[in-house]
Order: sequence, then C-alpha cells, then structure tokens
Amino acid sequence: MVLLDLQKALDTVDHGILIQKLKALGLDESALNWFRSYLHERQLSVEISGLTSATATIICRVPQGSILGPMLFIIYVNDIPSAVKCKLLLYADDSALIVPGNNTMEIQQELSN
Repeated sequence: MVLLDLQKALDTVDHGILIQKLKALGLDESALNWFRSYLHERQLSVEISGLTSATATIICRVPQGSILGPMLFIIYVNDIPSAVKCKLLLYADDSALIVPGNNTMEIQQELSN
C-alpha cells in the first residue's frame, strides 16, 4: 500500500484543467464562463503585523473557506482512478494505492506500468 497525502490540496488545482473537467461533466458554456470568472485573476496578499506583501495573481488554487472549494477539488481529482491500474481509495486529499506483490521490486514495477 502506498499512502499519498496532498499537502495544501486546494492550492494544487490548476484552473485550466478544472475548467476542462467541468466541461467534460457536461456544464454548458454559461456555467463554464461563470467558473472562469470566479477563478480568473484572483489576487492574494499577506498582512503580518501591519505590513502587507505585494499582490500576486493566483493561477492555481480554489478559494479556501468557501463551499465551492472542496467540491471543485473533488471534481478535480475524481478521475484519478481511471489513470491508475491498481486499486485506489480516495478520501478528500488522502489516497491509498493498493498494489499486490511479493517484494518491493514487484510493487515498484507494477506502479511504474
């Protein structure tokens, strides 16, 4: 078993790929445009002890603290099982790949196929 935990999972979501996945789910163009607008050119700055950092444009990430953030992340990772040949268990940002084998070399070879 290989255990995976995506650190800062909501920060890993690529907007372009997410829009493609939403389109594949059948969202119409007006809904896709709404999501593009929701995600496009969001700005981020950090304030510590009264000092504010420069503003940066976010190109990957779904908003945290929103209802949509976790749901968009689930849509983003939901097709991972189709990309692996072994048994995969998904729970939020945690994953477990279950690969049978008698030794580490067999398991490593199975995972690399």
